[in-house]
Amino acid sequence: MLGALFFLFGVGIMGWVPRFPEVKENLNVGNGQFGTLISMGAIGSVISLVVVGPLVHRFGSRKVMTASATVLFCAIAVIVHISSEWQFLFCNMMIGAGISAFHIAVNSQALFEQSRERENLMPRLHGLWSVGALTTAMLSGLLIGNVPLWIHIDALCAFVYITILILIKNISSSSLKGSKERREDYSFKVLFNRNKIDWVMGLGATCALAIEYAIGDWAAIFSKEELHMSAGFSALPYVLFILAMIIGRLNFHRVTEYIGIGKLIRICTLVGGTTFILAILIGVRVSKNSPTWGFVIVLGGLFILGLGASFLAPTFMHTASNRSSSPGSVVIGQMGAINTSLVLVIKPIIAWTAQITSIAVALLIPTAMLMLVATFARTVQKAND
Repeated sequence: MLGALFFLFGVGIMGWVPRFPEVKENLNVGNGQFGTLISMGAIGSVISLVVVGPLVHRFGSRKVMTASATVLFCAIAVIVHISSEWQFLFCNMMIGAGISAFHIAVNSQALFEQSRERENLMPRLHGLWSVGALTTAMLSGLLIGNVPLWIHIDALCAFVYITILILIKNISSSSLKGSKERREDYSFKVLFNRNKIDWVMGLGATCALAIEYAIGDWAAIFSKEELHMSAGFSALPYVLFILAMIIGRLNFHRVTEYIGIGKLIRICTLVGGTTFILAILIGVRVSKNSPTWGFVIVLGGLFILGLGASFLAPTFMHTASNRSSSPGSVVIGQMGAINTSLVLVIKPIIAWTAQITSIAVALLIPTAMLMLVATFARTVQKAND
């Protein structure tokens, strides 16, 4: 049941991402403005991260997942109808708040079950999230040009929302229960006490996640505008990236039987990042004369990049939990607060770099951040020994 929740979470929140070119056209804005509007969802995320941890402790994971899913999927269903920038901004902030709230609640439930089973479930559960994201991206690719954006997204949100409510009801007996006991761990003062926050893991996770956000935001637009591919093919880069993420996450536990986690992080981030940089530089140049071959080169780089980045986010989350004496929902909230606050700065930088130069140049920024993750390898290894 928990795996199905992660799967549907991926399906629901990523369904509209491959159709960003259409969303951008609805708003009639440039790359810089669109990227800034998308990044403002982080404001809602930060607010949510401040309050949701204590709510999970007080009311339990089931009630918080139900409430956050309601806000999230209503907002996604509405946003594809919007052509006003201010309305889009508000709706996107609600999406950000809903994503963060559901993220904390479902991952708190995962850490609760992980502690009972004494097994690292996070990479596989996040792998199922990626399977959901891949499924919805493939569906979006098939529907682009055939089914109107609003019909696709409204129907998807209705299906995912109803199914999630059914699953939440079915796991109620084994869900993380709420507690009326007041815990100092959840006070605002403690939650954001600089001595309690694991800044190292938070910064590492942000560097790892930046490329995932960038590919989600820009891959379809990059394919259409700079690699000169049709709208139907524009979803393919994201699909391939997510496929690589799935392969990496579902096989992570097998690989670590032969290679230490620290060494694996160094190899994957440096090889994945270097390969993608070369693929962008070569692919964009080749696409001027042969769009198909340029597109193929970028796809190859994206696949290797996805493999390299696949296990990093759940690994940093698991490591932060190991390093902390605080409850799982507090650790997730702290990590999310660091990540979201930094993303609020990083996303507009990427967006306006795309506006002033090109999307290809902008994508080099999160790729370089991914390669910086190699510097955190020893700390992660030590915490997991």
